[in-house]
Amino acid sequence: MKYEDISDLLILNYETLKITIYEEIKPLLLKYTEVTDKWRDLSYQMTPTEVMTQKPTNELQTFGILITLFTEAFFPGKAITKQMVREVIDAKGEFILGILASHLYNEFPRVKDFSVNSSKIQEVIEQNHLVSSADYDFHLMRDMVTKKREFIEDEDGNYASEIIDNRGTIKGVAKLQPYELEGPTLFGDAQEVWLETLGETLNSLDDLTADLFDLISFLWLTSPKSSDGYLEFHSDDALRIRGIKEIKSRNGSNSGYREEDRFNIMRRVAALSSIWVSLAEKKVHIINAKEVPQDELYKFKDFQKLFEVGKIRVAYDSQTGKTKGIYALQIRPTSLLTRYLDGPKRTLGVLDLRVLQYSHVSHRPHKRLTRYLNLQWRIRTVKKSLFQPFKVSTLLKEMDFASRYRPGELRDKFENTLDDLQKDNVIQNWSYVDGIDEDELQKRSWFNNYWTKLLVQIVPPDPIIKENKKKLQLNSPEIEDEVIDRIQTLSDFNWQVQANEKSLYDYKVDNEININTPSTEEVEEITLSPESMKETLEKYNISIRQAAEEIGMSHTTLSRYLRKESKRQNKKNDEKMLRWLIEKKKS
Repeated sequence: MKYEDISDLLILNYETLKITIYEEIKPLLLKYTEVTDKWRDLSYQMTPTEVMTQKPTNELQTFGILITLFTEAFFPGKAITKQMVREVIDAKGEFILGILASHLYNEFPRVKDFSVNSSKIQEVIEQNHLVSSADYDFHLMRDMVTKKREFIEDEDGNYASEIIDNRGTIKGVAKLQPYELEGPTLFGDAQEVWLETLGETLNSLDDLTADLFDLISFLWLTSPKSSDGYLEFHSDDALRIRGIKEIKSRNGSNSGYREEDRFNIMRRVAALSSIWVSLAEKKVHIINAKEVPQDELYKFKDFQKLFEVGKIRVAYDSQTGKTKGIYALQIRPTSLLTRYLDGPKRTLGVLDLRVLQYSHVSHRPHKRLTRYLNLQWRIRTVKKSLFQPFKVSTLLKEMDFASRYRPGELRDKFENTLDDLQKDNVIQNWSYVDGIDEDELQKRSWFNNYWTKLLVQIVPPDPIIKENKKKLQLNSPEIEDEVIDRIQTLSDFNWQVQANEKSLYDYKVDNEININTPSTEEVEEITLSPESMKETLEKYNISIRQAAEEIGMSHTTLSRYLRKESKRQNKKNDEKMLRWLIEKKKS
């Protein structure tokens, strides 16, 4: 059967559905001929079992999962046409590949450069900016990963650093605590490769690590995620967005990135996963940094990781079969960061793409100043103080020049950096508010007594002003959450009630659920409803984001439930919320 002969409005049977799904998804996978060749063969032939059951068999592997997404997640119980398949893949192609990513990696181990984030990376390159949190505490945590010299080693060989704001107040403590991945997260020699990567944790803290902090946070906000919230992050994502050149083959075509460049990215991602942070609660006692690991001296919350890593993808040498390093992995920010990205402290602002493209070696002041200015412009847009001048001393502190420079050299580097930012359109223009008094510069203490106290006017580019004035909305479309819910229900939970056995759950049409908890003493009735959930959140002062993580469901799904906007009932999520309410009642 030819694909062109299938009408757009024809209701597809299983055989024509296979062909249609393959032909429509193929353009997204043209680079991966190993995948498309196998899927072409699978789509245009029917096994005896398929003929009998009209369902995909285990032998179809990832392609079978793809078919099931359409029949049981996107269009459960519905007739499907060619046009419906095309519309879903056009709108949700990257999302679908995100769901399939881990299966593709396992089935096609040589498809090493597959990234589900490619379209989002291209979008950022075209727009010349990405989005980041504009919260100052978030900025401090990101800034902390650039300062390895401030991590102090204690007697046990552990490293910790204070997180200090520009007023000298300690906002928290960070410590390095590499952890080993266990169980199903690793395959073959991956554990050994991961441990070797962690060995470079301290040396991997620099401004490139801060770039990855921003990029992973952004992709987590905007790219497909697994049902448990993990982003599939590929080293190529970072290299491409930074403008790193690919290796040229003999015929002049691109043949991929250098292995060294890829693994340098993953060393820093591993470093991010090894950082634990404790933020301050109310008043903080300022003590000697060498005493930082003694957590009891601070009024701090418990330590939390910044990022969690799931499965990792290791590359193997095609000739020797030996492991070469980590290409891709699953990663997600923890609740410590998500509160600033998609939670109660969410304030998003524009981050100029140049900050990721400047060299972390030769343009460190450029990167640091760009981050700081982008943060301030978002804050000042809200406060309507966009053109408020900066003090030279404040900008110098953010740029963090080496202490070896003399005053005259520092002034030159400061002004040259601002000139470079203007030339690169990171800023529109800059100037000293009151000009420069050359006579003052001839005096003995001109640096501290005069120049560092001067005010500098820095004007942001018009596109940055325009974007920051927008109400940035980066939530995933609702259909994605609903499909993920269906996939979870299909794969993780089988709702069954044994015959002649009384179920504890009485589902009602009005979205309320009553549960009677059996007890030999007293039966307490617990009702699940949006109102009872809101009441519990308020009683225990729990954010929607925190509750969603504790329950084990997506933040947007819980938000829709609380707003009574859920389009359908999800029994698995209902069960999770019920059990969460029961636990809260017991606590």
